[in-house]
Amino acid sequence: MLLKPTSGGITSGNLLVLILSFMLMSSGHALVQEPTKDPYFTPIGAKSTSYMPRVIIRNMIEDRAGHIWFATFGGPIRYDGKDFTNFGEEVGLAKLRIFALMEDRAGTLWFGSVLAGATRFDGKTATQFTEKEGLVNNTVAWIFEDRDSKIWIGTEGGVSRYDGKSMTNFTTKDGLVSNSVYAITQDTAGRMWFGTQGGVCFYDGKTFSNLADQAGRSFQNVRSIVADGSENVWFGGQEGAFRWDGKTLTTFTSKEGLQSDFVGSMIVDQAGNIWFGHPGGFPSFEGGGATRYDGKSFKQFTQKEGLPFNNVYGMLEDKDGKIWFASAGEGACRYDGKTFTNFSETGPWK
Repeated sequence: MLLKPTSGGITSGNLLVLILSFMLMSSGHALVQEPTKDPYFTPIGAKSTSYMPRVIIRNMIEDRAGHIWFATFGGPIRYDGKDFTNFGEEVGLAKLRIFALMEDRAGTLWFGSVLAGATRFDGKTATQFTEKEGLVNNTVAWIFEDRDSKIWIGTEGGVSRYDGKSMTNFTTKDGLVSNSVYAITQDTAGRMWFGTQGGVCFYDGKTFSNLADQAGRSFQNVRSIVADGSENVWFGGQEGAFRWDGKTLTTFTSKEGLQSDFVGSMIVDQAGNIWFGHPGGFPSFEGGGATRYDGKSFKQFTQKEGLPFNNVYGMLEDKDGKIWFASAGEGACRYDGKTFTNFSETGPWK
């Protein structure tokens, strides 16, 4: 599926700067910037196009109406099945990179930005939550709604919990293993889990526990964390992927069948398969792609298998069971179990 080239987005001239900025964030060192200006924002030529612009995509969700939303370096983009439309102005986040996306049980959308905190959008009105409103830090990497409808916001300065009225902040002073929080999930027992630059910890409602103390080893740069519904918590980062069943830690790396040791994203599909997204090495993205694990064997997906790009930065399963893959500057594609559909323009950098 070939689509016409974009008039905006990333070019070879600014790709290096953008990737380097992403790597700085990935290593846990936030860039010090003016709060009202994002120098690494990537302008997109048109408000709406028939193809996904080639920008760095950090996350994806599907809302209850079936729209696919993308958190990108060019702002929030929505795909309605026909067009890709930038909603930066509508949600009050114009000219800002978006890292996090979430739709809560009420159908309200949440966006996490690099410099302007979190924004709640009900389809008409945008409400912003920054340090002025009690948010622990204005650089948001992850947003999660727990079983009690509380909103957890992972930032570069700790995690904030919003109960609909006020914020409660947690940092290393409260037991959080690191203030750079990249991913959040909740297990079957109701405990909150946090993937951070300094490892993995969980919160039982009263105290934080460092998984390293129970697993017998430390962890670093944990970029993704999910619960599979079978009392297992999975998490991944620069050292591979791990499964914790409450007693035993199981490690998965390229030796066990992963496409790459670096796991930047992770999802559990409707069939119970675990998907691992691999960004690959910079700047060639060598080793990137995706891996699917069915509990017994691994299946790797790279350009050899039809994946349009090897740098997988995010994944999503839609309501039809199709898997979406997001990249760093090469757009997005969808896999139906047999073939890949590329929603972005193809061809070499210009």
